[in-house]
Amino acid sequence: MKENIFLVFGSDDFFVDLKTKKLLESYEAYSKEIIDGTMSTIADMTRILSNVMESLRTMDFFSDKKCVWLRSTNLLSTGSPATTEGGQAILDAWLKTIQDLPSEVCLFISAAPVDKRTRLFKTLQSLASCQEMEDKKNEDYLLFLTQKLCREQNVEITREAVELLHQKMNHQPRAIANEIAKLACIKNFTGTIHLSDVMEATPTLLNDEFFEPVEAFYEKDRSRYIRSLRNHFTLNKEMRSVLSMMQNRNRLLIQLAALNLRSVSKNALDAGYKTYESAFGPIDTKSNFCVFTQNPWFLSRLKISFPLKKLLELQKTFVDIFDLILQHPQQACSYMESLIRFF
Repeated sequence: MKENIFLVFGSDDFFVDLKTKKLLESYEAYSKEIIDGTMSTIADMTRILSNVMESLRTMDFFSDKKCVWLRSTNLLSTGSPATTEGGQAILDAWLKTIQDLPSEVCLFISAAPVDKRTRLFKTLQSLASCQEMEDKKNEDYLLFLTQKLCREQNVEITREAVELLHQKMNHQPRAIANEIAKLACIKNFTGTIHLSDVMEATPTLLNDEFFEPVEAFYEKDRSRYIRSLRNHFTLNKEMRSVLSMMQNRNRLLIQLAALNLRSVSKNALDAGYKTYESAFGPIDTKSNFCVFTQNPWFLSRLKISFPLKKLLELQKTFVDIFDLILQHPQQACSYMESLIRFF
């Protein structure tokens, strides 16, 4: 194991980022460079890995020690360019190079999520010092995180304001952190954040593609799905936005299940489109009606937890629920909760 290569990974990029930043703080005498690790094609991967190596070889003018952070990379996720045949060859050469890093140079790699089954992950696991971050989205930890962030911003926050903030931000740690920074600024970095401050200044996240009820449903997490639906309905008194997102997600999953592609890499999607071009038509603009217009990295995060037959049944049920909600909007939450029968 190399003592100057570090891999920090987990399911939530916010906590992975926090841990990596904490590790970097102990390297005060080192110059630091951050390289974004998001890639969707082999060309992206080649360019980014080349940039990493160039940065590792280039010393700062004021220091002969250096840390390079390959941040938020999807290199280790399912369907990344690294899983293709061409990507493997590039990776093999890159892995050989980083094994020869001099002691005064450190490489940090942060990734969320990761597929532990890939050859790359297993290689890095044996090569690097690894730290896995747990998915800490429970209420106790989010309360601790919120209070800690408020102290750093020199403000306090009431318990009622915390609960509303968490609901409005869909219990997403990064969104909560960003919102606390904004609220602290509004309060001039002094005093207390009250319920009224959150009500007036904090928006409700509605159109995030990773909105919690949608993720919980396709993970078949019954309790989380019910809780997130009720939180949303308490704040908004409507369910059409959630239903719309579930329909959009389901359409993509139907296509992925029907096409049965070998992966969702850029190469696999391009090859699939060539085969089915006559059925899908032009793909000039992004559309939830066509899986081939989607970002491969985004598709790699989607969970196909239902068979094709059940996905088709779901799509029909979504239409039926939409009609029911139009007739009885006050019962919208109950109609959405009834979808757990598909679990």
